[in-house]
Amino acid sequence: MINFNLNSLSVQTMQMQKAKKREENQDCLTNPISPQQPDMPTAKVSPELAKAVFGVQTVTPSFGGKKKKGDEVTQWINNLPFAQDLSPMDKRNLGNVIRKKDEETDYMKKMIHMVCKNLVTPQAATSLCRHGVMSDFAKQDIDTYFSKVKEQGMSVKDAFVPEYTTKAEANDATPVGEVFRIAGQDRIFVKSDDKNSEQLNMDADTYLELYPPVERFASCQNENGDCYLLSSINSIMENPYTRSTIYKCFNQEGDDVVVKLPNSKTETKFEKGVLDYKTDLSKVTSGPLGMKMLEKAYGVELEKRNYDKYTDIMNSEYEKMDKQLAKWQNKRIQDGLAIKKQKEISQRIENWHAGQAKVDEAMKDPNHKLLILMDDYGEFIIGKYGPMTDDVDKVDSEYSDPKDYYTGGIGGIMTNAMKDFGFEAETYMVGRDNRMINKFLLSKNPYDYIITAGTFAAEEGEMESPQELSYSIYSSHAYKVLPFDDKNGNRMFKVTNPWNQSHMVIMTLENLKEFFEDFAIAKVNDGQNKNKKAA
Repeated sequence: MINFNLNSLSVQTMQMQKAKKREENQDCLTNPISPQQPDMPTAKVSPELAKAVFGVQTVTPSFGGKKKKGDEVTQWINNLPFAQDLSPMDKRNLGNVIRKKDEETDYMKKMIHMVCKNLVTPQAATSLCRHGVMSDFAKQDIDTYFSKVKEQGMSVKDAFVPEYTTKAEANDATPVGEVFRIAGQDRIFVKSDDKNSEQLNMDADTYLELYPPVERFASCQNENGDCYLLSSINSIMENPYTRSTIYKCFNQEGDDVVVKLPNSKTETKFEKGVLDYKTDLSKVTSGPLGMKMLEKAYGVELEKRNYDKYTDIMNSEYEKMDKQLAKWQNKRIQDGLAIKKQKEISQRIENWHAGQAKVDEAMKDPNHKLLILMDDYGEFIIGKYGPMTDDVDKVDSEYSDPKDYYTGGIGGIMTNAMKDFGFEAETYMVGRDNRMINKFLLSKNPYDYIITAGTFAAEEGEMESPQELSYSIYSSHAYKVLPFDDKNGNRMFKVTNPWNQSHMVIMTLENLKEFFEDFAIAKVNDGQNKNKKAA
C-alpha cells in the first residue's frame, strides 16, 4: 500500500488562525460587524435595520455619512462581514430569500448567523435560485444547534455526538446516519442501518473537526472541475444508509488523520489533522475539512493510478521493442536494413529509458509538478521519450499540483467516483434507457439508491454555461438527485448543484428528463431499510 504524506501546519498555528477569525467575525445579528479585511472601513448594523430584518436590537450605525443605496435588506447584506464573497447576483438572490418572510427566510437568517460566527462557509449563501430551498439535513442540524447549543447551553459535542450508557440504548435513540458516544470509550459510533451501528476509528473531537454541524451538509464546489466527484460524495453523505461509508474513510492515528477510500490503493496522511500549508484552497471545496481531505486523497489516488498505468505501458513497450530488436539482430550482419533497424530500435529504447528515469525521479518528490499528458479520451500521448510529460502549470496555469489537475482539471466520470467509494454504479441515458431510469427513480424505497445526474453538453468549447437559472441548471455539470414522496404521495426529486450543497430544488420526473442527459445510479439497499422513505 502506498502512503503519500502531506506535510501540515502546526496545531498551534491553526488554533491561532481560528481564534483570530472568531475575533474578527463577531455575531452579525446583534453586535457590530468587524471587517474580515483589515483595510476595509468598519461597518455596523443599525438598530432599525437589524429590527427590520431580524427583529433584534443592536448598536448605533457608523456608515461614514454616505447615503446607502437600496432597501434595508440590501443595505444589511452589503454590510455583512462576508459581503465581498458575494457576487451581485448572489446578493440579489439572498435578498429575495430574506424578503419572502417564510420558513426559508428563517433558516437563511440562522445560516447567515452561523456564517458570521465562522461555523459555516460563506458560500452557503451563494448560488441560490428561484426554485431553491435549503437542504432538509442542513435544516435539521440548524434546529439542533439553535435549540440545544444556543438555547439550552449544551456543548456542540453533547448536542451532535450525544453520550449513552450502552450501545443498545444508543441504537434505540439515534437516527440512521448519525453518530454517538458510549461512556468510557474513546472512539465514536455511527448508526449504519435500522438495527446496527459501527465503531469509527476516530474520537468525537476529530469527527467534529472533520464534519462540523450544518457545514457537513453545506460543502460548496470551488474552482476545481470535480463536480462528478462532489455530487457522488454528496449523494453518499445525504443518504443516511450510506453516510457511514464517508465516515469510515477516516482513521485517526494519534494527532494525524489518514484517509483511504474503500477501493483505493493509496492512503493519504494529514499530519496533525490539517491540510498541507501549501494546499491551493481554491482547488478544494469550501466547507468541512473532511470534504477537503477526501478531494485531496482522491487526487493522490488518481495520480498513483496514472503512474501505475504509465509504468505498465513502459514495461509493455520495452517488451515489444526487445522482441523487435531480437528479430533484426537475427538478420545477416551485412544486411544494411537490419543494421539501420537495430540502431533505430536501440535508440528508441535508450530514449524511453531516459524519459522514464525523469518521471521516476520526479515522482519521488512529493512537491513535484510533473504531469503525464492525456488526450481527450484519457489516453497518454506518446512522444519521443515515451508518454509525454510537462509541468502542470505549463499545461494549465490555474493549477500548481498535478493531483488537483487529475481530480478536476480534466473532469471525471460519476460512475467511476461511486465505484471508488465501493458502490457498483451504471450509467443510464435519457431516451435510450428510460425504462430502467423510471424503475430506479420511481422505486418504492428512495434510499435504496444513490443517484447523480449529468446535464446536456453546451456548444463545443463551452463548459457549465447557464441553461435554466431558476433551477440552477448549467451545461456539462453533475448534480445530486434524491427521490422523495411529497405530502400527497407524489414522487418528487431533490436536486442539488454541488456549488452549494445546502441548497436544492424540487423537480418532477419530467423536469429531470428535460434538464439531464444521463444518470449514474448505484443500488445500496442491503435489505435493512425496506420500510424507510426519504424525508
